[in-house]
Amino acid sequence: MINEVLERAKKSKVIYEILGISREEYDRLFKQYLEEFNGIVKTGRFVEASIKLLRWLGFDESKIDLEKLIKGVIVMKVLVRERKREK
Repeated sequence: MINEVLERAKKSKVIYEILGISREEYDRLFKQYLEEFNGIVKTGRFVEASIKLLRWLGFDESKIDLEKLIKGVIVMKVLVRERKREK
């Protein structure tokens, strides 16, 4: 799947075309996942939010190690900091 997406990316800059789905499907999925992601960001505790993020991304709990948790914490801290700047 990744190779197919990368090949389509060479031919188009439109995200839904690169993903191989319709605009309507992309809009629906984007809205759904954005709402889920916003719920994760609003968790408030960085480690807990990191665990939720990793689960949301499809990581099995047995695959979540210290390295992934720390990287998740970094992602959450950067996102929260950027959101505060936007306000």
